[in-house]
Amino acid sequence: MTDTKKRFLRFAIITFAVCIFLEIFLFNINSFHLLGVKYSKHSFDLGEDVIVSDGKNIKLEWKNINMPVGTLTFDVFSDSSSYVNVEIDMADDTNATYRNDIASGKIIRGNKRSNTIVCNFSGNVHKLRVEIEVGEKETVTLKSVTANVPVSFHFSIIRFLIFWTGGLIIYVLLYSPFMKKEYGDNVRNVNIAAYAITGFFLVFAIIMTCLCCETGSITKSFLSTTGNQMTKELVDAFSNGSVSLLEKPSKELLALENPYDWSARYPDSRINYLWDHLLYDGKYYSYYGIAPVVLLFLPYHLITGYYFPSAFAVLLFGAIGIVFLTKIYLWVIKTFYKKLHTGIVVMGLIMMQLVTGVWFCFNVPNFYEIAQTSGFAAVTCGAYFLLSSGVISEEKISRRRLAFGTTFLALAVLCRPTLALYCIVSLIIIGFGVKKVCRSENKNLVSYFLCALLPYVIIGSVQMAYNYARFGSVLDFGIQYSLTINDFTKAQYHTHFVGISMYNYLFKWPGVSADFPFFGKAAVELFNVNGYYFVATDTAIGLLWRALPVVSYVYGIKMYRESDNPDKKKYLWIILSACIITPFIIIFSIWESGYGARYSVDFAWQMLLGALVIAFYFYNRCNLQTQKVLTRLMLVSMVICFLLTFGQIYQWLGDVTPMTIRENAGYLSFGRLFEFWK
Repeated sequence: MTDTKKRFLRFAIITFAVCIFLEIFLFNINSFHLLGVKYSKHSFDLGEDVIVSDGKNIKLEWKNINMPVGTLTFDVFSDSSSYVNVEIDMADDTNATYRNDIASGKIIRGNKRSNTIVCNFSGNVHKLRVEIEVGEKETVTLKSVTANVPVSFHFSIIRFLIFWTGGLIIYVLLYSPFMKKEYGDNVRNVNIAAYAITGFFLVFAIIMTCLCCETGSITKSFLSTTGNQMTKELVDAFSNGSVSLLEKPSKELLALENPYDWSARYPDSRINYLWDHLLYDGKYYSYYGIAPVVLLFLPYHLITGYYFPSAFAVLLFGAIGIVFLTKIYLWVIKTFYKKLHTGIVVMGLIMMQLVTGVWFCFNVPNFYEIAQTSGFAAVTCGAYFLLSSGVISEEKISRRRLAFGTTFLALAVLCRPTLALYCIVSLIIIGFGVKKVCRSENKNLVSYFLCALLPYVIIGSVQMAYNYARFGSVLDFGIQYSLTINDFTKAQYHTHFVGISMYNYLFKWPGVSADFPFFGKAAVELFNVNGYYFVATDTAIGLLWRALPVVSYVYGIKMYRESDNPDKKKYLWIILSACIITPFIIIFSIWESGYGARYSVDFAWQMLLGALVIAFYFYNRCNLQTQKVLTRLMLVSMVICFLLTFGQIYQWLGDVTPMTIRENAGYLSFGRLFEFWK
């Protein structure tokens, strides 16, 4: 056995022992709670089972208990909910009157340990008062309340494997000879590792989609006769040769003085209208991009007669984006950083995938998320083909890849108009390729510009024609006619709103909580704006904290000055335009739409990629000792990125998914695995 294998085996054994110790003495600390004090088991008199329904809480009180109480165990269950909340008041030797809400617990169905609430009372308890919450249309049955039942010992294989595997992964990233090899000497293996990581993220996306899909059967979802604004309504309209939707606005809606004012529509239940649709000239339209409709939803309907399920459309587009994001990242490494250590490459890829924001789309697959993920897929595809076409690298220019690149970027605009900014960036890149074409064997600039620009002309003409057919203007996308919570025809610009967006997307400090997942629950900061700012996702973490390498931008000027690359001006403009200026403009432009974590799909990975380009440049120029320090910093950044992103996703998953997921006993019990003090 080699020394490397011996060191790994020794670490694995030590980590195994540490995880065993944690399981026995830390995560089961409450199992030892009754040791050292003379606690006697006591069942409180209920007379008979207590059964209460329809919001009438169970309230019980016992006096003259006069005994130490270390735990309270409740045999209680709900007929409709997977948990029951218990609140406890008590009076002990330190206080003769009740201390209100001194203890509480969530009794989770099927989780035996959660039935026992650990109590840290002083001396003898004299009075005890218990209240058990009962919701509307819910029946709660209480069979018994018992004092001083020991907390059952529970060795969790899942928890053990999470910590042990995590420790082994960290060791491999830091000390494995494989991870210390340069990318150029390890290309094949690095690519295998990169796509294995990508596969893990794809599996995670599939799991999120399946868990949150309300349809009982996947097969049934592909035989759907219903759909939303993009999967059905636009499909039906196009099938009938119409750019307006087939459903007609009600007379009551059209009779309103200002139908765009939400307060005018909402109070009157007689007014029926389509939420977040466009109302213009007496007809309904859709604001959302037609690329997914034309390329997927319409053909599927014409072939099968059914409507493609929204959840799996989001999964499909998200998966394409995830795969091509990996391809973009590997192209950057292969082209500019062949000497970069494998471990750094792997950690950078994991962070790139984590920060995208696409994870906030799979669990609420509506037409918003279709637009978001289809745009993500189109931009990543377009960016990959454009970059790998050889326009800005030493490779021979591939006009076919160039055409693919601009085609996908043009389609991105037909997914989300905001993404037109990346088309402008591509024009800068295409311009840099002119000199290279003139110096190459194939100096045909006509074919170069045809491949580069013709997709923009054709697809752009389609979008402009579509705009004109709806609103009489080629540049009018129609968002101001939305029937939503705000009247966009009268909304005014306020710099304060832009500041709110900038802060929450980029700088918001992550929240820390005593409840699992401990990180990520940080409310959107509004800075007492004294105005209306829409919050779609009430959990915000700034990109700076989720992706610490973003700090590398402060060394951008130094990199430019030190670099001896003759094309450094070209790369400076690309990073500036694609990774800094465009993301900032996008954040600036969405002030009117408010804050939503999924909007990060449009700019987060681009900002991190530019920062990593700078970070990797300085990493390669450092001595071995400094590289070791930077590797550890990168590892810490990756772990923080994972914890914060997981925390944010977990909170979001619980907030917005169907009741069967949000209040699922398994979902709640998983969090309890790590809340060892409860």
